[in-house]
Amino acid sequence: MRRPVTERYSAGMRRWMLVPAVVVLLALSGCAPETEPAAAPSVEPTASEPSESSEPTEPAPEPIVLPGCDDIYTPAMVETLISESRVRDADGTVSRGSLDDGISAIFDELDETVSCGWYLPASESGSTTTIAIIDDAARSELEAAFAAGGFSAATTADGELYSIRVEEEFITYEESHLLFDGVWIGTLYVGGSAEPLTINAYAQSFQ
Repeated sequence: MRRPVTERYSAGMRRWMLVPAVVVLLALSGCAPETEPAAAPSVEPTASEPSESSEPTEPAPEPIVLPGCDDIYTPAMVETLISESRVRDADGTVSRGSLDDGISAIFDELDETVSCGWYLPASESGSTTTIAIIDDAARSELEAAFAAGGFSAATTADGELYSIRVEEEFITYEESHLLFDGVWIGTLYVGGSAEPLTINAYAQSFQ
């Protein structure tokens, strides 16, 4: 059954009147400005304080202590010298472990040295071992003096070893010098072998 025209017209009018209201609501909701989120305040970077290193510092090297003449050789070497009827130079007349003028001049400029001698009474035979603390400059001077004096050079497990044997008309002698870790050990031996005394002094005090 169809409704009367007036009723259909009234219903149509009601639908038509609702449309503008909906459109207005949609327009209002669509035109409302969207609010931007508030920007976070900027933070200026600050330089961080340097942190103290937690690594342990290396301990300072122990000072080098030179032996006295009572302790410059091992007891076994002392027994060997005594068995050869040699006596220690207790008068302090021994000066240095070299007859080379250039090497002796370097020795005379050093502050920390010890020289110990043994000799065979009523003979020209005797030995002197010198131990000295040296810096890099003194070591360079010694190396130059050994080269100028004709010493042979050899690298050993203990250090740099310089040796020479001199045969003259009335005297024969040997010199043996060891350079290592800021130390110089030199032996002059008239009428004997110098290297064993140098190596023995090294073993006694520095091994």
